[in-house]
Amino acid sequence: MTNPAEPTPGEHNRLMMERVRAGDPAPYQEGQYVLRVMTVPGRKSGEPRSLPIAIPTVAGEHYLCGPNRRRDWVRNLLAAGECEIERDPLPRHRAVLIENDTAASAVHTYLAALGRPSTEWPFPSDAPVSEIATHVGEIAVFRLEPVQL
Repeated sequence: MTNPAEPTPGEHNRLMMERVRAGDPAPYQEGQYVLRVMTVPGRKSGEPRSLPIAIPTVAGEHYLCGPNRRRDWVRNLLAAGECEIERDPLPRHRAVLIENDTAASAVHTYLAALGRPSTEWPFPSDAPVSEIATHVGEIAVFRLEPVQL
């Protein structure tokens, strides 16, 4: 049973988006993540769906990481193949699903920078890259490629 004082997941996302939008965007830094608001079209409705998301940087590339492929945002992104990242110099990005050691490194970087345990992943938060790599077929890791307009 949920605590009535705790926000629902939708309310939590709304509050987090307000917080992200209210501040100056943090610069991307190697080995860290930044918080941004991502918008992706709904796979059925086509309507824009926005959510707060962490974007880790590994070897100069930016990634989106999800603990499974059943989440709505992941399924929407798989269907659309691209998204918009608010307040990026080039906001439109192709989102390329990757399933290799780089994907494992991106997740490892995110979890290490998070600074707290997360039980949402199918492995411990302090798992080595080699263990994370055994799960890249079930988790979701997208490399973001800016689209020049």
